[in-house]
Amino acid sequence: MNTKSIQNGRLHLISLNFLIVVILITGIWFRFTNLDRKVYSFDESITSLRISGYTGTEMVQQDFQGKTISVADLQRKYQQINPEKTWWDTVKGLATEEPQLSPLYFILARFWVQLFGPQVATVRSLSALISLLVFPSIYWLCWELFRSASVGWMAVTIVAVSPFHVLYAQEARPYMMFAVLVLLSNAILLRAIALQISPAISKLSKAVWFIYAIALTLGLYCSLLFFLVIFAHGIYVIIKENWRFGKTLITYLVTAAIALILFDPWIWVLLENAPKIEATVGLPRLSLSFISSLKPLIFITCRMFIDTHWAGGIIKLASSNMTTDLIRLIVVAVLLLAIAHSIYSLCRSTPKRVWLFLLTAIGITAIVLIAVRGVADRYLVPYILAIQIAVAYLFTAKIAVATNPRQQKLWQLGLIALISSGIVSCGVSSQSQLWWNKYPSSTKYNPQVAAIVNQAKKPLVISHGGNNLTGKILSVSYLLKAQVQLLLAVKPEQVKISDGFSDVFLYRATESLQFELEKVQKYKITPIYKPGDVWLWRVEK
Repeated sequence: MNTKSIQNGRLHLISLNFLIVVILITGIWFRFTNLDRKVYSFDESITSLRISGYTGTEMVQQDFQGKTISVADLQRKYQQINPEKTWWDTVKGLATEEPQLSPLYFILARFWVQLFGPQVATVRSLSALISLLVFPSIYWLCWELFRSASVGWMAVTIVAVSPFHVLYAQEARPYMMFAVLVLLSNAILLRAIALQISPAISKLSKAVWFIYAIALTLGLYCSLLFFLVIFAHGIYVIIKENWRFGKTLITYLVTAAIALILFDPWIWVLLENAPKIEATVGLPRLSLSFISSLKPLIFITCRMFIDTHWAGGIIKLASSNMTTDLIRLIVVAVLLLAIAHSIYSLCRSTPKRVWLFLLTAIGITAIVLIAVRGVADRYLVPYILAIQIAVAYLFTAKIAVATNPRQQKLWQLGLIALISSGIVSCGVSSQSQLWWNKYPSSTKYNPQVAAIVNQAKKPLVISHGGNNLTGKILSVSYLLKAQVQLLLAVKPEQVKISDGFSDVFLYRATESLQFELEKVQKYKITPIYKPGDVWLWRVEK
């Protein structure tokens, strides 16, 4: 090899490293920019309610009794740290009202808010900060799988500008913590199995298995979905060991059992509150029909790479619907073919321990969630991470081993298109106030409603309901001026409108409240914001 070739090779390596750094910095910037721009969703407002230590029941009992309360006072009491409440009240609130949510993230979020304040950007910044741990975690996992730094950096580059990762890095919920713990537990398991083979380092192997038990325990205390990860790990170990009850399988079972024992306190909470889970979110039930879950699964699979449509439709163009649908179909087909080729290439070119590990993560997660009709982006974290690693391997392998310069150039262009689609997607969503992960059905018209209310000189906003209303009211309160007065009631007859308000509004009024005001109290109510259903009414004598 001549000197010029060596120099060109070094220049190419420097340029590649520089490009990776630029993409990584871009991904970090997207995670922290406009943290407070998007609406504070229903679920996020419930996160802040948990942080406050109050429960939805306490909120209803104390302030849904027909009394007026300002937006500032509502948020001060139910969206901020209260001296009369402790972190234990946060745990008790979860245990009694949302036992399906493990407490680790919420405890950490409470201490975070205690240190840095309750502002929207501050609460979300915890998830953004945790999301940065995805980079070293996925690099380590790729090293354990492929023993290749190139695949690791490729995976880091892909997840850095993945729309999925950026969106949930700006969500005040535990999904990024879940992603980090999935990656770490995967990497630790592979390291433990590798060390198990060598008797010379048995002490180190025991230490790694102990760390794996801690990782599993933390994962369970982060999300109940971690049971899927443990199940997938078990299937992997069983198949890898050729269905033999050997040392590795026994050690895995003992380690998983230790994690389950350490998680016993919350298992007891789940069993005690099973009726509550059934009443609020419903218990998982097997479904024999998978067709209904296929379309959302396809959309989720594609949205991890491209997502420019605020309502979740993958892409949105200014052109006609027919053109958009055609382009969307082409994009979906290309991405699905690329993913299928990634999995095929993985199975053809890597040892069994590698492709089996990723396939169990993809297959177990997808099959179980389809079976219980639980297909949603935030639940499919192990599935998404495994596919992104498979795609990272594909591009690394194809670009590295291509002997034909044209073929290599084609794969490089494909990678550029993939990274560019992620950057464009993150750029579009970063400027939007609404996005599909903020549950548009409960928040999409809140900005328009708030704009109307905030124009009034001294407004009163009335709403009626129970625990199901708390998240809606808390969410819209972030868009209302602090001095706006709220009148919240459990029963329609509790609503008594006093004088002194320039404008009186009904927010998402129930039929019983409309009847009470119009027929019983003889007010005139007029729809003033009706995008479909009426979201806002004006009340007049």
